[in-house]
Amino acid sequence: MKKESAASNAAGDATMIYHEESGQGKRWKLAGKIPNDVVLQFPEQLSTILQLFHNRGLTTQREIDEFFDAEYSVDVHDPYLFQDMEKAVARIWDAIEQKQKILVYGDYDADGICSSVILYTTLKKLGAEVEVYIPDRFNEGYGLQEKALKEIIADTRIGLVITVDCGVTDVKEVAYLNEHGRDVIIVDHHLVPPIPPAAYAIIDPKREGEPYPFKTLCAAGVTFKVACALVQSDKAKKLEIPEGWEKWLLDMVAIASVADMVPLVGESRTFVKYGLIVIRKTQRIGLRTLLCLRPSRACEHLTFPLPADAVTAETIAFMIAPRINATSRMDHATVSFELLITEDEEKAQRFAERVEELNNGRRKTIDQILKEAEAMIKEDIQVSGKQPRIIVIGKEEWMVGVVGLAAGRLTDKYGVPTFVYGRTNGNLKGSCRGIEGFNVVEVMRACNEKGGGILIEFGGHAVAGGFAIAPENIGKFSELLREEGERVLPEKIPLPSLFVEAEVAPHEVTWELCDLLARFEPYGEGNRRPTLLLRNATVASARLVGEKEGHVKMILKTTDEEGVVKFLNCIGFGLSERMRLCDAGACVDVVFELDANEWNGTKELQLKLKDIRKSV
Repeated sequence: MKKESAASNAAGDATMIYHEESGQGKRWKLAGKIPNDVVLQFPEQLSTILQLFHNRGLTTQREIDEFFDAEYSVDVHDPYLFQDMEKAVARIWDAIEQKQKILVYGDYDADGICSSVILYTTLKKLGAEVEVYIPDRFNEGYGLQEKALKEIIADTRIGLVITVDCGVTDVKEVAYLNEHGRDVIIVDHHLVPPIPPAAYAIIDPKREGEPYPFKTLCAAGVTFKVACALVQSDKAKKLEIPEGWEKWLLDMVAIASVADMVPLVGESRTFVKYGLIVIRKTQRIGLRTLLCLRPSRACEHLTFPLPADAVTAETIAFMIAPRINATSRMDHATVSFELLITEDEEKAQRFAERVEELNNGRRKTIDQILKEAEAMIKEDIQVSGKQPRIIVIGKEEWMVGVVGLAAGRLTDKYGVPTFVYGRTNGNLKGSCRGIEGFNVVEVMRACNEKGGGILIEFGGHAVAGGFAIAPENIGKFSELLREEGERVLPEKIPLPSLFVEAEVAPHEVTWELCDLLARFEPYGEGNRRPTLLLRNATVASARLVGEKEGHVKMILKTTDEEGVVKFLNCIGFGLSERMRLCDAGACVDVVFELDANEWNGTKELQLKLKDIRKSV
């Protein structure tokens, strides 16, 4: 599920001053200007770059240097700082030496799959007998499940179970395994309950009293620390493993970090930076094969096969992570796992094509759900005569693996909390997305209490959650949600907001600025690609382009204070509805990301538009 961010800034709301501006599409929130004393402290820096430093809470030269020039040998912590690491490593080596089978129990999302790959690969390198179990999203669900527990107990050769990206809340399940003579090591990154499971060892940065200094690693990052500790141990040294071998696992950490939307600051930023280098040199046949497959859409501007140096954090976000996640949503996560561990060219091609097929199926399924949902919402609007304040919608045939993605799309479009459900194993299962001021977990908790325990289960984060409910109770739940929405939501629901990092003048839109912005990569949670504001530009030309004419291609004419005229090429993906503002000669303000567009051997500056409004 999607994680919350601090206004897309490491600095957080406390250090930001927002000025709301009424745009026709979204509310534009412009970051407060950087103080003059900071400008005087760094006179050699462009003002726009200083503003970006300020927005990210980078106030000293040391912080700026660490952000730009993270070094693996300096900015990665000792894995043995985890309080249970020595204990965990000793037990794993004991299992290897006693020839006990080790079961790695992972989650079915990209973070869990990558964690499973990291630990499986490391244990195989150390000579362990290892097996991986990833539960079925639909028939089993998250965490240690009854079906798996029975299979573990039935296999008398399994002496050790290691959970990755799950397990830290499975108190009863861990106790059950202990009762049947199986030790459990938990490797997780979720919040640990007040009374944790009685595991042999728990490696989790969020554990109370945990001395490990960096708390926001993804599960694959925590698993990587276990892998590093194992490879650094005295017993591993006897195997003559090449120095630095474990760094080849950083591709999985990078993919998981971006996919799980952990803040890309500190150690996570270092992992992604070096993980991208590994991906560009990848030794994984399956990953290389996957990158050679052009997605059916959403990558119109890229050349395939994708050049190695073109792989960025955004490549992970839009091309790699969705495909890996698609397998559990449409089939089973083991398809992605097998793709990432195979060393056979033929299998790699087969798995990659299957992953892409499932991802295309995911897209088509979401499109169909959205089409049906839109029709139902429009009908409700016609009947009621007003826009919805909260959307509760579903059909039994809708695939539960993708309803969360549909809920996100509907919330983005209508700007209201959305609950979408389908049916599986006799019950309705759904996902929800909230908005500012509407905590979906708190709202579901209130509805559950008022309904006398109407929900079978629910959970998540403030802006994204999930729930399960018996079909006969969905009507009552919908009614309670709408009642709670009326209580929580303001009378007038604000438009979705678009955070703007800095305002720029025409003369500042240069290759120098573009090159400096490139140094802010890798982009991700906590370090979003900077959005900039340009005011009072004149539309020289504009037209609709792309499949179904969904995008706006435009040339803007600007004039600086000295009268110098400048033309800027722009592309607005998905902004076809804004075309009505783009008549030739119209004066507009635009929020954009500055980009270098390469096409047919030429390279030009390009503004990737995020929103357009008429100048005032």
